Amino acid sequence: MSHTHRSLLRNVSALISAQVVVKAINFAISIAVVRYLGAQELGRYAYILAFAYPFGVLADFGIATFTTREICRDPSRKEQMMAQLTSALLVLSGISLCAMLGVALLAQHDLVTLSGLALAGLSMLLSAATTPSLVALTAREDLHTLSLHRVVASGVGAAVTFGVLLWGGATLELLGTAAAVNAVMLLLARALAREHWGMSALRLTDLQSMIRQVIPFGLLMLGFSLYYRMDMIMLHWLRGSGEVGIYSAAYRFLDAIILLTAALSASLFPRLSHMASRDRLAIRSMLEDTWKPMLVLGLPLTLGTLFVATPLSLTLFGPEFRLTGSVLQVLIWGSIPLLLITIPNHALLAAELVLPLAAVYGVSVVINFVANMLLIPSMGPMGAAAATLLCEWLNLALVFGLIHRRFGVRFSGEGLWRYLLATAGMGVVLWVLPGAEWLGHVVLGVLTYSAGLVVLGYLKSNDLLAVKRLMTQ
Repeated sequence: MSHTHRSLLRNVSALISAQVVVKAINFAISIAVVRYLGAQELGRYAYILAFAYPFGVLADFGIATFTTREICRDPSRKEQMMAQLTSALLVLSGISLCAMLGVALLAQHDLVTLSGLALAGLSMLLSAATTPSLVALTAREDLHTLSLHRVVASGVGAAVTFGVLLWGGATLELLGTAAAVNAVMLLLARALAREHWGMSALRLTDLQSMIRQVIPFGLLMLGFSLYYRMDMIMLHWLRGSGEVGIYSAAYRFLDAIILLTAALSASLFPRLSHMASRDRLAIRSMLEDTWKPMLVLGLPLTLGTLFVATPLSLTLFGPEFRLTGSVLQVLIWGSIPLLLITIPNHALLAAELVLPLAAVYGVSVVINFVANMLLIPSMGPMGAAAATLLCEWLNLALVFGLIHRRFGVRFSGEGLWRYLLATAGMGVVLWVLPGAEWLGHVVLGVLTYSAGLVVLGYLKSNDLLAVKRLMTQ
């Protein structure tokens, strides 16, 4: 490992702290966006983003993740790979933009939607140009600087978005200013990376060779994007923009969890890639030591949200989004598998088991599509939420099977009684306090759960000792 090697504690702390700040800023501004746009216009805005998302993934096709892994394994190839990465991303993003607009025209979208997709495509091009700098920061584990970029991007984006809303803008204005912010962040990323890579002369044969190497990554990323955005697209087609708006408002809470887990796994991926080429038993140890801490977060988060979902949605979004609370009460059960699956996913990527992981999400795409077709026409957003929940738990079961077979991972049940009892105690306290404000429920739930863990001896448990050992590596 290079001189830039940093402890996992510093890396995790940097990315998690940054993610908390970013989500706090983004969530605050998203409340204003939801309330201002209303269910119908929010549905249009969310649909455009969902439609563009898979094409954005095609613009990357897993090349950034592949490059990060390869540089971690062999730093001497850095200059060559970074130049190829820059060229490939710009070529692929251009092709993806043309493909997205072509599909949108064939689908006979209205002019506003087409204009919005064009602006989303511009953001895609700017993101492609930014990615090499972010890959360089990740590969050398300079995650504090990477965190700074994310926080600044969030702050600038929030300020500009708030300005657009005060000005009276809607979907197109929001997408246009997002592209402008991406341009600013491109310049900042290059300044923070303190390195510059030219574009290599990328011949068609070179591009084809690189794509062949990253096909497993690309298939995985494509399956992942289709899986997580299919529900909004199908809601738009089968029920309408208003239904997408209701579902999108509820999904913002799940998105926060997805981004939180992404920040955590990003801090571990360089280390996992290093382990994969030298000591795969260390990966097994990490997987066995980290699943319980994820469960510690997931159990109270899920149960607590059940109590506050409806009043929270009404307070934040207004009476037009009353159904959002019920949708969130279903979606939040997906937080536990999301938290448990994130580190195993990256362990499989690091160990070059990308195709099996891509197959997991490919299966989920098919099942999600079928479930949505069956449930959305009659149940609307609730049907989409139920389909998502089904697939989240299916993903968890399949991925746990993969890591058991590949790494011999065994999940011990030792100490689980503490988490279950602490969660049950929190649930009882919240149950006997009907009518309390949602903020009071949140504070009381956190205090009750934390006190329960302390009383039940968590601070002296083997689970906490294992986490401490991991974080000091």
